[in-house]
Amino acid sequence: MIKKYRHRLLLISLPLQIIIVQFLSARTHWVEQVYTHGFYKSLSQTLRIVFGAIPVPVGQLLFYGIIAAMLFWLLRQVRQMWLKQVSLKLFFKRVGLAAVGFLSVFYFLFTLMWGLNYHRRPIHDIVGIQPRTLAKPELITLCVKLIGLTNQSRQQVTQQEKQPLILPISHEQMLEEATRGFAVMSRQFPELTYTYPAVKQVYVPQLMSFFGIGGIYFPFTGEANVNMDPPNFLLPATVCHEMAHQIGVASEDEANFVSYLACRLNPNPAFQYSGNLMAMKYAMNRLRTVDSVAFKQLEKRFSPGLQQDLKKNQAYWEKFQNPIEVVSDGIHDLFLKANDQDEGLESYSMVVELLLAEFRKNQLKY
Repeated sequence: MIKKYRHRLLLISLPLQIIIVQFLSARTHWVEQVYTHGFYKSLSQTLRIVFGAIPVPVGQLLFYGIIAAMLFWLLRQVRQMWLKQVSLKLFFKRVGLAAVGFLSVFYFLFTLMWGLNYHRRPIHDIVGIQPRTLAKPELITLCVKLIGLTNQSRQQVTQQEKQPLILPISHEQMLEEATRGFAVMSRQFPELTYTYPAVKQVYVPQLMSFFGIGGIYFPFTGEANVNMDPPNFLLPATVCHEMAHQIGVASEDEANFVSYLACRLNPNPAFQYSGNLMAMKYAMNRLRTVDSVAFKQLEKRFSPGLQQDLKKNQAYWEKFQNPIEVVSDGIHDLFLKANDQDEGLESYSMVVELLLAEFRKNQLKY
């Protein structure tokens, strides 16, 4: 009897949770004050203190352990069905109930421990900018400015233009110095204060590259797990992106924007170049979809060194192109849309609107 009611409770709990989240999503200021800067801030800082002291990426190991346990359980059910120990009907009933139960528990924990941040006050309110629909002339101007900043910041790192850049800092130094940009940023925007670092390199990073993933924030341990295998001039921006998630910046476009600010304000030129490069790529990719002729003309402004870096980046990711990556992208796209990011994977590129609004506000400084 208890088992029967437990199954019914699992079936209704997921839609009930979704209704509650939708109710809260319309109350952004409540989410901001009570959840993001109250419950979540205390929880995430506690998790980072505990798991940040552990040198191994606990989140990654836990994630792989959960996947292995699920596959073992599923294979066991398939074996029982194959040996006719259970009927086909019972097999599908077990798998269906287990799937609903897992999704219900996962959704509850995910929403409680991080997911409500998707419904906090938008970043443009926090930093005082006003994004609006892009006009092509403004987009071209933005691309010109970002190309200039990217070329300039690369020259501050090295004068070598004939070889792809290798940043003169180790991965460990990169993780340590990432907080410097956040420290500068928090003086102007206290809501973006970062404390208690817990950013870790993943094991077997090539596996993440195989799925096209640069980093993962694991909210159940508070850790930012970063794939440090790609060309290292990309990594500071990736690290800061995952750190933005740690402080409750959930949306991908907003995390990209915070990453850009944190890199630009970091006194280390390596971070400045990585942030400018990330922003320039997003802006130029948008321009390519709007005006391919203008895109090709602006490409000529790339310095020889920048061209070398872009070629190295393209060559790296081409090594990992595979059909499974398409499936991975599809799952990620659905995940983002399920969390009210209607653009799905395209939400990453929505950072262009934020970049232009920020440049528009501070144009005299560039």
